[in-house]
Amino acid sequence: MAGSAPVDLVLVEFSGNRFDGRVLAELERLSSDGTIDVLDALLVSRGSDGSIEWMEASSVDDRLAALVGEPAGLLSAEDAEAVAEELQPDTAIGMLIFEHSWASTLAESVRGVGGHLLDWQRVPAAALDELAEH
Repeated sequence: MAGSAPVDLVLVEFSGNRFDGRVLAELERLSSDGTIDVLDALLVSRGSDGSIEWMEASSVDDRLAALVGEPAGLLSAEDAEAVAEELQPDTAIGMLIFEHSWASTLAESVRGVGGHLLDWQRVPAAALDELAEH
């Protein structure tokens, strides 16, 4: 983690605990293209009986483990527990922290000409949709 690119935490809910590999395939593509670098991942699930289970990337899937590599330690048991409180039965939440690798080269270019990044803010898609409607 170089520290020159923005890092995002993404939470994705999966009803019915259904996984078919499409999300993982897209993460692999984004990583291999140099768009993102996956720093950490957890999967938290609540079974239909109400039981809670959480797993680090290495325990979820070999492909996810390879994608994350050595976890950065940014996600913890406390994070999993906080998310688990809100889970409905037969639902899972994927927690993913990734760095925008593409932004590192942009930042290097900016610094190369003496520039300094003053601010970087994420504008949610819903906010853009709302603006487009007006």
